[in-house]
This record gives sequence, structure tokens and C-alpha cells, in this order.
Amino acid sequence: MGKDRLAEVLVEWEAVIGLEIHTELTSLKTKMFCGCPVAFGGEVNTRVCPVCLGLPGALPVPNEKAIESTILAGLALHCGIARDAQFHRKNYFYPDMPKDYQISQYDVPFCIGGHMDVELDGSPAEQRVVREGVLSDEGDAGYTTRIGITRIHLEEDTGKMIHVGGSEGRIAGATHSLVDFNRAGTALMELVSEPDIRTPEEARRFAQKLRLVFLSLAVSDCNMEEGSMRVDANVSVRPRGQEELGVKAEVKNMNSFKALHDALAFEIVRQVELLEAGGTVVQETRHWDVGAKRTSSLRSKEEAHDYRYFPEPDMVPFTFDDAYVERMRERLPELPDARKARIAERYGLPAHDARILGEDRDLEAFYAEAVEDAGIEFAKPLANWVLGELSAQLNAEGIPAWGSNVTPRKLARIVQLVADGTISGKQAKEVFAEIVLTDERPLQVVDRLGMKQVSDVSELEAIVDRVLAANAAQVEQYRAGKAGLIGFFVGAVMRETQGQANPAVVNEVLGRRLAP
Repeated sequence: MGKDRLAEVLVEWEAVIGLEIHTELTSLKTKMFCGCPVAFGGEVNTRVCPVCLGLPGALPVPNEKAIESTILAGLALHCGIARDAQFHRKNYFYPDMPKDYQISQYDVPFCIGGHMDVELDGSPAEQRVVREGVLSDEGDAGYTTRIGITRIHLEEDTGKMIHVGGSEGRIAGATHSLVDFNRAGTALMELVSEPDIRTPEEARRFAQKLRLVFLSLAVSDCNMEEGSMRVDANVSVRPRGQEELGVKAEVKNMNSFKALHDALAFEIVRQVELLEAGGTVVQETRHWDVGAKRTSSLRSKEEAHDYRYFPEPDMVPFTFDDAYVERMRERLPELPDARKARIAERYGLPAHDARILGEDRDLEAFYAEAVEDAGIEFAKPLANWVLGELSAQLNAEGIPAWGSNVTPRKLARIVQLVADGTISGKQAKEVFAEIVLTDERPLQVVDRLGMKQVSDVSELEAIVDRVLAANAAQVEQYRAGKAGLIGFFVGAVMRETQGQANPAVVNEVLGRRLAP
């Protein structure tokens, strides 16, 4: 399913998407209601106790740090904090939930309402379709959309099913299943968004920015590969202009931001093509198959489950006064939006550059040190290098900002060498590549490769005069109005100097020499 196909269907149809994002509070040392340690991996069924196994007589004790983390998340996302809240029992049978019920929250969660503003650009094909369904004239036009948050509540996580046998361990064809309860009882924070999301790219950006918020709060490592951040989506489609919602399908098993985008894109096109062919969308839960790049039916969901919620009898309700909420608010760190605004104002950068730098604290620190070394006047060219060549190298090698041979000081020197005319922009990229491999200083590379630009005016005047004398016919054509030949003369001078002539000086000299 191509990106252009998604853009096509979004012209006539509108997608309505809501997300449910479960985040394990991995910053905690212990589980939600017991003292068992929280960690990824390890020998199966070793981090368990009578409480998280639901043995008779074992009583839960709520983790205060988990409650504080949830309230911090709510405050960071502009939620209202309930002054009275409590836990409920959510009754259902799952083999990886040993108690046969889950301690969760129902009608009185800790955090209610809220929102997050998400910035989009227009580069993906789907984003060129604006929210009103009209194709934008400018492919790179961006916009900001506000996604509402219904609630954030706290609960305990389930264990992990391990399906043995069959094809690649998938459920289909498995001969039997095993259960690892190590994860059962881990504090799990669930955020439910309003159905305000209209494209897969909006969903991806929402989830990515939410991850940055949670990382800023230090409440979770948000590692999707390890399952500490999991995203489910409810998606439906309707003809543009129609107020009535379509029939929704729930999509699960999206364990990366790319998977979230691709799964939603497939599901939107699937539903639209089904309706255009005269079919009917069925309310169901669907599974995203990463290998096949398609969703498939997992189970029907024609009616809402009756979980028979009732207040958790082993815990009293919670009451939070205004003073407590304000103390929690004072603990909020610098959040992504504030960080972006600070970077943009301090360094005079456009919003896009400030946002990308603010999303990676190591990269921001690297950039700040480089600017401190070179001077604030080099803020923009340094941002171009950090977001360009340096980021490309870091991504290619899978290393953090401080893992490169190119240090902030070396990058500052490269930018200064270009600014003072010692080397050209093209040569600077060669110097960068050499430092990545050799760990030399920029001037060492320049000297070793004989790269210094020829900027001496008298020397370049002599070379220009030779080039013009050897190309008299082209000179006459230029003076007769064929201005495009200037590139021919510049190229000839660069060949004469083996690419070391300063292009700015060459153009200035040629302008004087070619004047009628």
C-alpha cells in the first residue's frame, strides 16, 4: 500500500483515530502493589510474590512513587487532577493475570482531561492533505494540531505469554503456551486520547512527543522494543463533511513508531476500499503483522465487555488537596515545548531546528558546547552541521552524540575554517569525513591533504586572466548577453586550482574582468 494511495483516500474520506498508550513506570524500583523488583528480562517467574501472584490473604500496598509519576504526567499534559480518586477491580480472565482481576481505575482516575499540541510538517504525502480535505498548494506547509486527552489512569500490568511451537512462535499453530509472571504487577500508566487524530503521521508525532514528555519526567524508559511503551489505536473512517462516526476497529501489536504509522495507514485504506466496494466495516480487534505489512482479524468486539468494576476493597480512596497538587507542579522539569522555545530564542534558530535539537538532550548539549566554543554568530551553521552530517553519522553507526570522533570543538573549528575562507564548504565535508575515520584535528587534515583555499586576490587574478585568454570566444558570448557562461569560467578556474580556489573571490574577480 503506497503513501500516495493513502493521500488519495484522505481527500474524500476522513480518518478518526484515538490512541490508548500504556507506559510501564520503569523508573520505579518495585511493582505497583508489592515489593518485587522491576527489570526487563531475567529468569522467568523469579520476580514474583504472594501479592502479584494473587495468593489468598495477600494485601496490596500502593506504590506512592507510581501515583506521583502519574500526577506529574497529568500536570505536564494540562490535565485536571482529581481531588478524590480510587482504585477499582476490573474483573476478567486472562491467563497472564494470576488474580483473575486487575487493579485499575474506573470512573475516578487520577488525571482527567488535558491536551498536547503536535507540530506537523507537510513532507509526507498524507500531510499535504490538510484537515479540511483540500490539497495544499505547498507540499512543505506545516501546521499544529491539538490532541485532547480523555484521561490518564494507573493500573498494574499483566504477565507475558510465551507461545511455543508453530510458525515463529506465533499463536496460530502453537502447540502450547507458557506464562512468565515477572512483569505482572508492574505499575502501568494508561493514557487515552480523544478521537482527534486525523492521519497516521499525526498519530506517530503524538506518540513520539508523548515519549519525550515521559522521558523528561523520568517516569519511564519508554522502550517500545522491550514493551515498556505500548500503543493501541481505534480507527474509523467517514466521508468528509459527515458528522456521524464510522464503525471503528481496534489495532494492536504496534511496537514501534513506524509500525504505528504503517498499521494505521493500511487500516484506513482497507476500511475505505471496503466501504467503496459496498462492504461493511466490522467492529473488531485487529493484529498488525509487521512481516506481511497488513492487519488481520484477531477477535470480534461487537459489544463492550462487562468488566463488573467495583471499588478495590483492600485500599481506601485517595484525597489530594490543592497544596499537594501545587507541590507536584513545582517538581515539573523543562518540558519539550519549553525546551524548543528556549533553544529557538537563545540561538536564533527556526522552530524546526529547535524542535529536533530539543528532542535529543545529548545532541542539544553537544550543540550548545560547539556554539560556546565557536561563538554565538556561528549558531545557525553549527545547527546545520549537527542536524545534517553529524546526525547522519550517528544514525548510521548507531552511536550517541558523544560517541563520534567529531567533538564539539572540532566541529566548531570546521565551521570557522569555512567562515574565514581557509576551506570551502565542499572541502569541509571531506575534513569531517576524515576526522570520523582518523580522529585528527581539522587543521591537521587540511594540512595533510593540502586543502587550503586559494584566496589571494592577485594570485587568482592571474589565473582568471589565463582562463579568459584561452576562451576568447566564450568571453565575447558572455559580454553579448549569454550570462549563463559564468559557470563555465568558474569551473575552468576551479580546475586550474584543483578545486582550491575560493569561489567567492573567483566570482568577484570574474565579475570585474568580464565587465564590458
